[in-house]
Amino acid sequence: MEDLTRGLFCYNAPMLKIMSLNLWRYYEWDDRVDNIIALINKESPDCIAFQEVLTNHAFSDFPATDFIADKCGYKYRAFAPTLARHKTRDRDGNHTQLASEGQAFLSKYPIVASESYFLTYHPEYPEEKAVLFCTVEVDGKRIETCNVHFANSDVAFSNLDQLLELVEKRQMQPIILGDFNIYKLAERKEKHQLHQNHRLSSEITDYVSYPDDKDSLDYIAVPSSKFKLVDVTCPDTHVSDHRALIATIDAVA
Repeated sequence: MEDLTRGLFCYNAPMLKIMSLNLWRYYEWDDRVDNIIALINKESPDCIAFQEVLTNHAFSDFPATDFIADKCGYKYRAFAPTLARHKTRDRDGNHTQLASEGQAFLSKYPIVASESYFLTYHPEYPEEKAVLFCTVEVDGKRIETCNVHFANSDVAFSNLDQLLELVEKRQMQPIILGDFNIYKLAERKEKHQLHQNHRLSSEITDYVSYPDDKDSLDYIAVPSSKFKLVDVTCPDTHVSDHRALIATIDAVA
């Protein structure tokens, strides 16, 4: 894959539909997978960012998202494992499996560059955290994305701050999407610099992406100088413990 920091990335691209979903590993998989496939086929997003993706050999020798890609017709895909899951559930519900967990990205358009970047390990959080950068080429134009799954604690703010410092140093302006593990992110403008350069999905419409807490942890943030959010939806379909978040974006004229 080519270096993400090289070349001129042009955002004068067609309108795109993008989706984010925390896949919730293989929990209740047999009860959810048909809903996942049906929702993706119905919405037909151009690109999908997944978090909590497993390669669990009790289910498949490939990441769960490869199965979804095959069923839904996505030719281009990337998977970046970030940690080993010990004693993961097998098909019988027993905690016997060793599995690799990470993030995945599916696209109808070519993925011309990808990179998994590990964030600095935080002593207050027990797991490694990484972001997955993917660049897609749409009609000769390149669009940068960053798939995130931050720590399930206040460490998430540290993860976000580090990511923003990284993209600034690299002079990148990616679409950032995924499970931020931060509630009411649009209302926390004093906490970080994300709002200076990005427009958040939760600023466009109210939605609940995490039904258990009747709140939102998932966001799509677009660089406001490059894109505008045209539409944001969060369908009430049981595809995971999270709901899918979908946004239509258009280039700024």
